[in-house]
Amino acid sequence: MKKLFMCIFTVVLALGVIVMPSKVEAATKEKYVNYKGVKVYTESYNYSPNAKEAIIFLHGLGGNHSHAEFLYNDSNPYMTISLDYLDHGNSGHVPTITWDNHLGSIKAVLDAYGIKKAHIVGHSFGADTAMMFAKKYPEHVKDVVLLDRAYFNFKDYEKFNITKNLMGTLEYDPKAGLSKGEFSQYVDMLWDNDITKTWKINKDVLLIGGNGKNFMGLDVFINALKSSEELAEQLGFDPKVVAEFPDMTEQNVLDLVDYLRLKINQFPSVNKRFSSIQTDYAHGDMVRDGDAMNAMRNYVVEYLTSENKQVKEHKDKKYQFKKHSIYEFNFLN
Repeated sequence: MKKLFMCIFTVVLALGVIVMPSKVEAATKEKYVNYKGVKVYTESYNYSPNAKEAIIFLHGLGGNHSHAEFLYNDSNPYMTISLDYLDHGNSGHVPTITWDNHLGSIKAVLDAYGIKKAHIVGHSFGADTAMMFAKKYPEHVKDVVLLDRAYFNFKDYEKFNITKNLMGTLEYDPKAGLSKGEFSQYVDMLWDNDITKTWKINKDVLLIGGNGKNFMGLDVFINALKSSEELAEQLGFDPKVVAEFPDMTEQNVLDLVDYLRLKINQFPSVNKRFSSIQTDYAHGDMVRDGDAMNAMRNYVVEYLTSENKQVKEHKDKKYQFKKHSIYEFNFLN
């Protein structure tokens, strides 16, 4: 029984924040960047000291620089920079995390590499960060690719009985390098943020949406935790905290998945320079599953290298699972 629930916990409880890194062999250069006396760990692929334009990849909350490795491939012509956020991985820690120092540390990384214009690629919370960065530093942004986030507010989860307390409890992983207090600061920052205020930026933006399958079974798991203090304790949760979790039904989960698909489809309507595609890949798989990572790289590189930034959805089934192209893409229902 314990093994069963551990499997459920591992597979279905990715609320769009934490994913496991994958390692690949690639020629990279490591560098620490100083940000107000705090060291920020960075890594670059296709490094060139003369580059003025590059991809910068922004990982999800609790993630790290290794989640950029899907871009470490000969098909990617760009110098690609990744980093560990403040309080994450190999980077230093700060007393309080705010949008100002979070975004400022990313700006310091670009400055340290001499990058004047960046293609920003963000996954999960990194997608929200990408949009916030593009709004604050538009002169340093060429275009943006969002991997399954920044098309709705985190607070929207509350409509489906996913509260900040629930997310902050289930998603916290001490192996990510953050203390519980540091993680909570990040959750507070993103939960209270209105990402729609970034949707007026004058930049080309591509949203690559996930299938929402990471949520399936969440109701079963939460209700199992609430009904068994022993199980909660076995999995490292405080039963008193779990008791405060809201009740969740299968319909809550199904409604959430439908809501996310709707928001992905509506994203191009909020700005004439925005495009979106709906994929059949789960949120976390985008940066850890081999096939999904290959697809994400193809989408990203094709978009960034193309002069045509207006992506149209194609429903021709002959492309299903055969061609990963933003311009010839099977819209999966």
